[in-house]
Amino acid sequence: MNSFELLDVFLFIGVSQGIFLAIALQTITNKNKSANRILAIILSIAAFMLFGRIVYFRYKSLISLLKLADFADTVIFLFGPLVYLYIRRLTFKETKKYRLPLNNYALAFILVVFYTWSAFYPGKEFYFFLKSININLKIIYNTIEVLAITSIFYYLYKSHLLIKLYKSNEKNNISYNQNVISFLNAFLILIVVINSFWLIGLCYKFLGVKLTLIGYSMIWITIPILIYLVGYYSLKQPDVFRVKLAEIKKPLTKRLEDDVANKLQIRLNHIMLNEHIYLDSKLTLKTLSEKLETSTNNLSWLLNSVYNCTFYEYINRSRIKAFISKIENGDHKEYTVLALSIDSGFNSKSTFNKAFKAEMNDTPSNYIKKISLN
Repeated sequence: MNSFELLDVFLFIGVSQGIFLAIALQTITNKNKSANRILAIILSIAAFMLFGRIVYFRYKSLISLLKLADFADTVIFLFGPLVYLYIRRLTFKETKKYRLPLNNYALAFILVVFYTWSAFYPGKEFYFFLKSININLKIIYNTIEVLAITSIFYYLYKSHLLIKLYKSNEKNNISYNQNVISFLNAFLILIVVINSFWLIGLCYKFLGVKLTLIGYSMIWITIPILIYLVGYYSLKQPDVFRVKLAEIKKPLTKRLEDDVANKLQIRLNHIMLNEHIYLDSKLTLKTLSEKLETSTNNLSWLLNSVYNCTFYEYINRSRIKAFISKIENGDHKEYTVLALSIDSGFNSKSTFNKAFKAEMNDTPSNYIKKISLN
């Protein structure tokens, strides 16, 4: 039995965290329920993989337990597809709950069949059987690793494209910033790092070089960190605004006739100037379109084609005007900039600073200094 005392601590922490967070996520009933269900499965899979590593490191001499550890490795082929499925369910709203086609799980199924077949052979008879038919077990395991690494990178790329698609359409639907993009990017980057460690270790193994700093031990240490990051953030994460895939279309060249577009534009200006709807920090394209008694596609077309901006940019322009009006009235002498920005319709300091700099090409603090000097 090998001695991996420090590594054992990390592995046991990862297993316990994975089980606890998977259960805790199921108690959240109102926030991202469908996506959290997939995330709970991912966390359980990661915990199961770590358990397999504990068995492998501590009980190498027991063949029966090593076969159990082999089954733990099969779930690595579920990891990539489930990460993609989690991100899709978290960010996009579809008429039917999206499910990946079964062919995405084919590699995991093949590996389960292979390990089930090997489990029927007692002791080391399976290895002798493969040797008798000129099959090198080392080649089989190396092939499995290559396929696993390739599979994870493939689904990470698909997930990256999904996040990019969501980000490009987020500003056409909501008037505020969400932290979900930063969270998902950090999630993917950490998986890329873990998978890269695995790839580097495999390359060095092919070269016959034993690694000291980068190797399999490092991989299994980073997995508990991934479990903690994702699980903890998901427990704290607010409900995410999901974009409908049906809405992700390029606006038509001429969606509305001129008279219809003009009437819609007049109603929009009236609501913005008289009802100050932009002061609602959670304002969405759907909410405003319902107020105007038109469709989200019509309103999106009007903003993109007539005003030449996204919904996010259009609403925040009015909020910035309201903020500047407060500064010119001297309200900043009695209230903080953050308080004035929230009173103008912004939901956070970061959203306000980003929108203000994009619109005014200056920071709020510098702008206030200029106003004060004048």
